[in-house]
Amino acid sequence: MALIKRVSDAALDGAAAKKTGLLSADYWKWYEGEGSARIKELNHPELTAEWARLGKLHTQFLNAANSCVKAAADGDKIHVSQGLERVFELSSELMGLLVSASLSELTAAVSDHEHKLAMRHERDFMDAAQIGRFVVRLSDNVLLEADNNFLNFLGYVCEQTEGSEIKKFLDAKSYQRLLGSISEKEPNGRSNIHFKHANGQKVPMLVISYPDENAEGKVLRCFAANLSEIEGEIQQRRLLSAAVEVSDQAVLICNDHQEVVYVNPAFSQLTGYSAEEAIGKNPRFLQGKDTSQATRIVLRETLAAGRKAHVEMLNYTKEGLRFWIDLSIVPVANDSGDITHFVAIQHDITERKAAEQAIARIALEDRLTGLPNRRAAENRLETDWNRARRTDSEFAIAIVDIDRFKLVNDQHGHHVGDQALKHVADLMATCLRGGDWIARWGGEEFLLCFHGMDGRGAHNAAERVRKLVKANPLKMPLGEIPLTISMGLSMYNQKHENIDSLLAQADALLYEAKHSGRDKVLCSGSANSNKNSVIWEGSQVQGALHDGRVIPVFQPIVNLCTGKIVADEALARIRNADNSLVPAASFIQASESLHLVASIDKMVSVSAMNRCARAMKVGGEGLGLAHFINLSHQFLANVEQVDTLLEHAKGFCGDNCDQKGNAKPLVIEITERQSGDILTLKKNLKPLTDFGIRLALDDFGSGNSSFLYLAELPVDFLKIEGWMVGRIIQDKRVRQLVESIVSTARNFNVITIAECVEDAETARILCEIGVDWAQGYYFAKPEIDDVWDN
Repeated sequence: MALIKRVSDAALDGAAAKKTGLLSADYWKWYEGEGSARIKELNHPELTAEWARLGKLHTQFLNAANSCVKAAADGDKIHVSQGLERVFELSSELMGLLVSASLSELTAAVSDHEHKLAMRHERDFMDAAQIGRFVVRLSDNVLLEADNNFLNFLGYVCEQTEGSEIKKFLDAKSYQRLLGSISEKEPNGRSNIHFKHANGQKVPMLVISYPDENAEGKVLRCFAANLSEIEGEIQQRRLLSAAVEVSDQAVLICNDHQEVVYVNPAFSQLTGYSAEEAIGKNPRFLQGKDTSQATRIVLRETLAAGRKAHVEMLNYTKEGLRFWIDLSIVPVANDSGDITHFVAIQHDITERKAAEQAIARIALEDRLTGLPNRRAAENRLETDWNRARRTDSEFAIAIVDIDRFKLVNDQHGHHVGDQALKHVADLMATCLRGGDWIARWGGEEFLLCFHGMDGRGAHNAAERVRKLVKANPLKMPLGEIPLTISMGLSMYNQKHENIDSLLAQADALLYEAKHSGRDKVLCSGSANSNKNSVIWEGSQVQGALHDGRVIPVFQPIVNLCTGKIVADEALARIRNADNSLVPAASFIQASESLHLVASIDKMVSVSAMNRCARAMKVGGEGLGLAHFINLSHQFLANVEQVDTLLEHAKGFCGDNCDQKGNAKPLVIEITERQSGDILTLKKNLKPLTDFGIRLALDDFGSGNSSFLYLAELPVDFLKIEGWMVGRIIQDKRVRQLVESIVSTARNFNVITIAECVEDAETARILCEIGVDWAQGYYFAKPEIDDVWDN
């Protein structure tokens, strides 16, 4: 029966048949060893002849089995069917001969000792082969005998079956099949019969039967093999095969030589290759020139080690079209632990990749000017910095700002402002030599990098750029719009500790240039770098910090679906002696240049948390609000400041928070000008996020935000850049970009917040797109005292 099961397995799976090889039967060892020795010992001519016939028939049986396996391996279904029929036919003859041989041995026994010995051998053989035996009296169809094997098949004990009719264990159809299996022409019968188990379930058995006579009269002696395991496996494989066939996931199976042996219809639908075209090939035929070599190596090494593999991979259809898959491969081993197959499941993620790539373009390229954006510039700048450190080469950076750009926007509209940005970008790009580069740094600012120049050469190059922009006003249908630029130029030298110090110097020089008349270039180390105004500005900020006049104002954030206030954002202001408020835009840039912004962050965050604590003690609407606090890179880079903030937050939340779970009402907002090492930022933020303080990624779409932040930081909120919100009504492409951002945020379970919403139509479209929350002057201006009037 073990041999028949192995043949059936091979016939069901052509791929497995290739590994089956020459079949053999374990019980044949008994024939050659102990059985043959016993025949020789009995020395009975008739029994010896029967034993020889058994050997001949067994050889035919093995040949038929091997032919069936070979047909399965070749995919010849017709010969597989014929082969199986021949195997079962020979197995019937073999079983009959075994029975006959056993009876001959009994008849030929010359003594009671030999008779008992023969019975023992027969019983041992049947037990080893797991064959049950039973005897039915034909006169009344009563079950006379049943051995333990047969009783175990049906879940009975001997006392439960004594004197019972065989009908008790068979339905009418099986009963007729059993008794009708004997004919005069063919005394030995074979039939597949379903018996009734004691628990009511059906038990499939192969029954070999023959008529006989004993003291009870005519009887039917039967030998039964339990086929439950084989039939169950066949049924399970049919179900699994049906499930794979109808699955919408592409499934591919390879042998241990990584040759395709099966593909399901979903694979053909995804790739365009039919099963006939795919089978026999290595799956590499789906790869192409843009398939990642690194991914291929990881995949190859993982599978060679016998481990599961999970990668994302770019493949090509039959027509040459690119498609992305999420690929999972599982090695399948046999009982010996040898890998025989690999099962690959491919999930089409082409649409998801397209959305990711659309966002990635935002992260690396400025859509308006076509220049590298801030993120790309920071990467390029880091490369230049490292090369200069290694080779002691010279380079300079200039931060460029379009003078009075806000006036251009206010007088002519944002569409003209966009044309001005592109016009200036194109002009500056024409002045660059090979190796120099330009990027959009943010807003109306650009970053220029000059290589291989000393201070005088860099200053002259920057002056050429400035003069070219001034000499070429923006031509519009109604006239020309004059444009000028200011620059802060910083020369690299070994005294600079890091890129931030180089940028801070250029930023401070730009600030000075704009506050000393505009349309000029100020260079580090030159005679015209007057920093008095920067120092004065710094003194104003320092005075405000000292006097406690740096205060927070609060702008509500609303749920676009319900219109309810769900959060507020704390924004920095300086209160003058006349109680007028100075907006952050007037002092934050100088504060960053002079490294005062961390002190502003500290004062605003502590004041904001104290104010929130008071509101929460009062109760009411304020209990469920989230409170957003902006923290700069300078603040977060200081571990001691982060620890102090955490202790203050613990006191605030411990006294006032009654929320389920770990999430706290405080949200840290990483600002647009966030920079520095992402891993260091992640490390410094970890104590805050572990405590339950949540993160918001600000100005998404400005170029500074990217998938790197989403991948590395546990972001809970994503704030969509104001320029995108402002153009969402008129610009279809901007609307599509916002839709992509919303889709990506949902994939990451991140709440989206639109900034700078200034009218009802914009709010309606944002709600229609699926943006969750929003803030802006349409809802409320930032106020010192929050009055929640819905």
